[in-house]
Amino acid sequence: MLNGQIAHSYLENSCTLLIPRPPALNQSSKWHQPAAAAAASSSASEELCQGAGVVEAEALHVDRIRNCDIFVDAHDLYFYADVKLYKFHSRRTFDLRELKTLLIRFNTTENHYQICLRCLPLSAGAQEGTGGERGGGGGTGDTAKLWSGRKEYIATFLHLPTLTDATSAHLPDKEHLVQEWKLKRITDQCQLQLDGHERTYKLTNNFGYGYASEYSGPLDASEMISQLDRATCRVSEPHRMSPIQRRQERVVDEMKRFSREQYKINFVELQVPSGHQNPLRYKPKIYETSMTQEQAHLLHNISRKLTREQQPCDVFRQNEIDCGLISILLAICYDVRTTNNEPTCESGWTRSILCPLYCYFEQFDNYRDVLIAFLRRMITYPLYRNFELGRQCVRDAIEVLKGGRNWLINQLLLTHQQFASGDPSRDSFNSYYLEDYIRYVTSPSACSDEHMRLLARNLKNVLMDVNKQHLGLGVTEIETELIKELMQEMRIDAGSDGSSPQQHGHGDDELDLETDTSGQEDETTTDDDSVITDSFDSMDMDMRLIENEIVYEDDEEDEDGDEDDDEDGDGDEDDDDSSSSTSSEAEGNSVIEQCSNSETAASTSTK
Repeated sequence: MLNGQIAHSYLENSCTLLIPRPPALNQSSKWHQPAAAAAASSSASEELCQGAGVVEAEALHVDRIRNCDIFVDAHDLYFYADVKLYKFHSRRTFDLRELKTLLIRFNTTENHYQICLRCLPLSAGAQEGTGGERGGGGGTGDTAKLWSGRKEYIATFLHLPTLTDATSAHLPDKEHLVQEWKLKRITDQCQLQLDGHERTYKLTNNFGYGYASEYSGPLDASEMISQLDRATCRVSEPHRMSPIQRRQERVVDEMKRFSREQYKINFVELQVPSGHQNPLRYKPKIYETSMTQEQAHLLHNISRKLTREQQPCDVFRQNEIDCGLISILLAICYDVRTTNNEPTCESGWTRSILCPLYCYFEQFDNYRDVLIAFLRRMITYPLYRNFELGRQCVRDAIEVLKGGRNWLINQLLLTHQQFASGDPSRDSFNSYYLEDYIRYVTSPSACSDEHMRLLARNLKNVLMDVNKQHLGLGVTEIETELIKELMQEMRIDAGSDGSSPQQHGHGDDELDLETDTSGQEDETTTDDDSVITDSFDSMDMDMRLIENEIVYEDDEEDEDGDEDDDEDGDGDEDDDDSSSSTSSEAEGNSVIEQCSNSETAASTSTK
């Protein structure tokens, strides 16, 4: 869906919106001139009023004017006109209490819709909400707001940019977050009036779907009966639902089916069966691929089919095609990673349930919405519901877009086979999407390698900006709640096991203290022994010095005997380092006696 801008003005308690009608994708130049559009619209209105026959193109032009879908809430309005979505956020609160019929005027000369919505009156001195259209600021009171409203009305009348538009253009702020699933659809309450004529018309619903929205009208009857998987595809009449309504249906279904408990289980640890590899650790081999003979034959048949008439490839159409390709690729990457590239009987269901194109015929116009939709469905439907696993699948898709064209073609053909041969059959997905995308990817002129690398870069940039809060399922709050529960369980377990270990702990501490005390005593005794031994060693040294001074030549034999005794004493000291103090004292006394005997002998020889 392509977003458009809405011109608005406030006057007292009313808000007037001017919505330009978008040109047709396949007739962008045919009704581009206002004069031609006015002539066609006037002739078409005459045909509607008078019942006269007119040109078929003019009737189609009027049908396109009536092809609208409208959603509204207190501050927001979504207006889907044929192929384009217009969003408006009001700083005033809409008065929807008595809204029974909404009149929409269409001016064929200026080629735009005009809608007038009532607003609730302002209280004295109160500010007007939290911002204007696309983040405009509020005022300080009734006077300031009325003056601001007059200036905006004059600027709209003179086709000048308003202050809000200029501010938003130079100072881009955060886009107002709208809970689209809360918007109320009021299409059935709207009446269309052409150029002020008295007759009014109901709005019609005939929207495109499929590859690049090229398909229109009801699905084929045979496909409705045998080829449409109602358990997977939630939209049986896509032409009756606008793209915004399809997206609203998807968001509501995901919110209903999202399981908090299942997400908690997968957040702690993936429940991987025994004998299977953890999907988070799998490394896909995108550069190693081979095509079977059956797949080659299928590719040949698809390429030979007559394609639909090619439309001019404008920015809108190209963007929708690329977003659809990324959505299909993300679902394939999840199945390949979780099955280790060994398809199972559930692979067809997995690849279809994770892709909103198949389930809701949804249209995307930006990569951010594609990524958020995939992550929401990934944590809602399949077996492994883990946010980090989804991000890893996105990284796999980026690597495929960088240089895995052959791998991508092979996987698209495999998906085609799974849809065609599965039970229930999903062959309608092949008809409206896969076959066209296979032709698109295999065409180097339509989808070049450089273009695929550009998609990879854009997808990588978007992945960096998307977080859990963007999913809108309260994932961050669930994880915080789970962490608190685990911490509480740990505290309870610690408290229950804390009483008995404390009693046993006191006895163990006493034993440890006794052991430490005994060890200290042993160390003290050893130190004392070493001190005593050292003291007697020093005494022996002194005695040896004395012997050297008093010994003479005549006492060589006595000196030799003394030295032998001393050597024996040294040997005894070496052997008895760890002996008691009593033996050390006896040894000292023997040395002293030897010294006295030597002195007596010396005196006798002198005489």
